[in-house]
Amino acid sequence: MRLVLYRILGVALLYLVAARFGLSFAFVGSTVTPVWPPSGIALVALLLGGSRMAVGIALGAFLANAWTGIPAQAAMAIAIGNTLAALAGAYLLQRVAGFHCAMDRRRDVVALITLGAAVSTIVSASIGTAVLTFSAQVPPGDFVTVWLKWWMGDALGVLLTVPPLLIVLHHHDARRAPRRLLELALLIAGMLFIGYLVFVAPDNRIRGYYPAALVVLPFIVWFALRFTLLETSLATVLVSVLAIWSTTQGLGPLAADAAVDGLVRWCAFANLLAISGLLLAASSNEHRRAQFALQCSHDELEQRVQERTAALVRTNHELKREMTERRRLEAELMRIGEDLQRSIGRDLHDGLGQHLTSVELFCAALEQQLRTRDLPEAQIARRMMEALDHAMDNMRGIARGLYPVTLDSHGIGAALRELATQTQMLDNITCTVCASTNFRNPDPLVAINLYRIAQQAISNAIRHGGAHHIRIGLFERKNNHCLSIKDDGSGCDIAELERGTGLGLLSMRYRAGLLGGSLSIRRNKRGGMTVCVTCPSVKEPS
Repeated sequence: MRLVLYRILGVALLYLVAARFGLSFAFVGSTVTPVWPPSGIALVALLLGGSRMAVGIALGAFLANAWTGIPAQAAMAIAIGNTLAALAGAYLLQRVAGFHCAMDRRRDVVALITLGAAVSTIVSASIGTAVLTFSAQVPPGDFVTVWLKWWMGDALGVLLTVPPLLIVLHHHDARRAPRRLLELALLIAGMLFIGYLVFVAPDNRIRGYYPAALVVLPFIVWFALRFTLLETSLATVLVSVLAIWSTTQGLGPLAADAAVDGLVRWCAFANLLAISGLLLAASSNEHRRAQFALQCSHDELEQRVQERTAALVRTNHELKREMTERRRLEAELMRIGEDLQRSIGRDLHDGLGQHLTSVELFCAALEQQLRTRDLPEAQIARRMMEALDHAMDNMRGIARGLYPVTLDSHGIGAALRELATQTQMLDNITCTVCASTNFRNPDPLVAINLYRIAQQAISNAIRHGGAHHIRIGLFERKNNHCLSIKDDGSGCDIAELERGTGLGLLSMRYRAGLLGGSLSIRRNKRGGMTVCVTCPSVKEPS
């Protein structure tokens, strides 16, 4: 409670001191002045301290007006008007405009100019002018003129004092980079030098020439574009004080023959500087904040992109590693399968084949003995020998199908020729092999998979296409092994074949993919199909 009392008394004292400064420029009696700083102090006190500060405002306003020598009743009425104007301004800013005391938005500056300076001061100007008129301090015919001057003085007091006070008292960060401080110092020095030449230096040529005062406007613009609202508002106050001092001394472009006219000119000039500087500074600050927010968003997005890119790179690396490992395991499984088929084929050829050969020899001996004795069972033994021959032929075919022995001993070219020879054993089938001289024999994994693809393609051409002529091509092209199987069968629809789920086609595509290659199927112009497999002939580093 004691702290609140001290604050109320402090507001009253500050109001009284500011009032004495404003009343020193009074040009209507001893009450109406072109600038009334207490109006801004009162508004700041209510915005930051709450409605309890109204007591201090009323006390300071009463003492300030009573000091002018007007009757106590008139001083009390004017003090009530000043207090009500401050309360109205605070209410309009806080409840209607959603005002931020930091004035970090352009709408806050617009609200201060319109509601805090232009609208709320109508209350004090109306009550004060009416009191002076009723107390015979102002003639009734001058009511409008006095009211306008009172209103302009109160509005200018709000515009000059509220921004710097609010920003400084509202935890303003005054830290600046050394280069910005140097720029600020040079700008202040330049503005004061030009202000001295225009407003203070005795030069009768520009005395009364009002447009000459606008030479300081570029400095206000510079402050607004390069610095914050605090620096802009303080520069405006500095120029306004310099201008009003020179005007009261009869110097500078705002001076006039009548002191009242000079003060009115100064009031208009100060309002122009304050409104222009505040609006431009607010717009510039919002633009800088938007740029900063955009830059922060860009930096955050860039960081996220880098993080996602790094994550994708890691995922891609892991995926490649998993794919390489999967391909290695698939190749290993394929090799194990081929080794198993080779083992089964060898067992059939070397094991079962030998047993069948032995049985055939026994049957031949038996048939010879039965024929020597001229027994009819010799014919049965002969049929057993023929059956054994047929079984051995089937066994050899199965063994060769499980794994072509020629592939290991003479390479894929010889194995494909043997496959073509076996194919031609079928009725009405012609199968030829054309291998280029520059074809390099691939490693066993590539060779066996190409051989299996050729087996499956020939089987499909005969079984599904009814082919009679088949041509196998084997050649090198741009460090790639190329195998083609061309037939003259009836062919089939490519789209339907692509949509199909036949194990033969899936097996061929799988084997081609395992080799890191591709398989294509196309229809021939003269009928039939061509299956083409391409795979790298040089092993890529893993």
